[in-house]
Order: sequence, then C-alpha cells, then structure tokens
Amino acid sequence: MTDDDPGTNSNTPSHDLQQAVVAYAQSEKVKSGLIWVCQVSHQVAAMDDAARRHGVSLLRTLAHLVGDEAQLAGKITGDRRWSEIGQKINMALVMIQSGVPQETAFHLTQALTLVTRLGGKAAAALKDKGAF
Repeated sequence: MTDDDPGTNSNTPSHDLQQAVVAYAQSEKVKSGLIWVCQVSHQVAAMDDAARRHGVSLLRTLAHLVGDEAQLAGKITGDRRWSEIGQKINMALVMIQSGVPQETAFHLTQALTLVTRLGGKAAAALKDKGAF
C-alpha cells in the first residue's frame, strides 16, 4: 500500500484529517467531563448522610457517562490509549462506589493528563493540515 492509492490505503490525507477531528472532538468532551466529575466529587465528599448518598449516585452516573465517551473515542479512532484513560476512570468509579469520592481526584487527574496529550496531538495534526 502506498499513500498514492487512496482506494487501498486507510491512511489517506482525508482519513487522517477525519481521525484528527474525531480525536480532538472526543478529547474535548472527555476533558470537560473529567473536570465536572472531579468538581462534583469534591462537593459530594463534603455532604452528609442522605445528601451524600444521592450525590454519590449522581457522581457514579456522570463518571459512567464520561467513561462511555472515552470508550467510544477508542472505538472510533482505534487508538488504544483511550482504553488506558478508561482504566483510570474505572479506578475513580471504584473510589466512588467504595464511598470515598474524595479519592477520585488522583485517578481523574491521570486520565485528564492522558486526554490532554491526545487532544494536543490531534490539534497539532489539524494545524499541520491547515484545519486550524
């Protein structure tokens, strides 16, 4: 396969551009979600009894939604690094379900770092292709 034959190569310039757009868009969604989950986890940790139980339920739902977006990004882009991000989110979910939402920040920050790198690489690719 060569770059000259777009019919036989999935790495055509338009395919690369499409992959970069998808990776960038997903990274922005997941980044925002991770920040939200981290902020909510701090608020839930400060709650008492019934409010805390409801907050943990909401926090679990939000974390699952963000994790689903990371999983979707991995499927769409074929980039295995998204599964590592998913693992970090799953560890945060373990903390949430264990009743210690204040312990999620470590795992969410690791996930946020990985997502930021992926988004930065996608943005650089888009800039190189003149899309930014």
